[in-house]
Amino acid sequence: MSYDTMTLLDLKKMCKDRGLKVSGNKDEVIIRLMEADEATNPNYQSTTFSTPVNSVPGQMPVSPQVVYGRMTPQGIVVSRSNGTVSAVGTIIILYGIFRMFWALAFAAFGDGGLGWILAPVAFIVASLFIFSGILMTQEYRNGVNTTIVTFIISGTLSVVFGGGDLNPVSVSLADGGMMIPFSMMCTLLGIGVAALPLLFSDEEMKEGWPVAIERLLGREHPGKTVLSCPHCENQLLVPNGYSGKISCPKCNKQSEV
Repeated sequence: MSYDTMTLLDLKKMCKDRGLKVSGNKDEVIIRLMEADEATNPNYQSTTFSTPVNSVPGQMPVSPQVVYGRMTPQGIVVSRSNGTVSAVGTIIILYGIFRMFWALAFAAFGDGGLGWILAPVAFIVASLFIFSGILMTQEYRNGVNTTIVTFIISGTLSVVFGGGDLNPVSVSLADGGMMIPFSMMCTLLGIGVAALPLLFSDEEMKEGWPVAIERLLGREHPGKTVLSCPHCENQLLVPNGYSGKISCPKCNKQSEV
């Protein structure tokens, strides 16, 4: 049976029917179903390729696991691509680039006015949008959270500095607070768009931050979560967001995460 062609919802229904754990992204659910197939039918032949993790460079210090994926000329690839998250992330990046050029225009031609003073603030906000959009294209849940927080900051600045002269942090040009509702609606629209992945792809997004950022944050084991073996209390490292079976190299017993 080719699980790759099935939707995540159908795969989870199969897991539920078989009494298996239903959480996780598509690749993890497929692995779970294949393990069940192999356990119930010793002659079962997987339609995908597999390789022990301990033969892959940079393996985690957990005894051999099996990673399933598609064979390509570059090797075995486990696909985590999610269209909704990547599409929204791309939109946020483009919006951030527009805001950045808008800020640079005020920095270059602001003539010392309010717009020129606020240009650095607008540039920082634009940079946050680009940064969070990049995280979203890499399918990190923190990318969505960062985008939402940035929209809240941007909306607050738009309300505070609305009215009067044109400036790079506000779309409100009318005096007397007439444009404040418009600024708030724009902010809520942005938050709604940024939150779409939480509605459609929440279980498939990655936890934590990219490894490079975790190193900057001083994490001892970037990209990994420290777990204790339930049998011997040995400390194990597993990838962020991983769910499935792991085997402790100390006691050689398996457990579910």
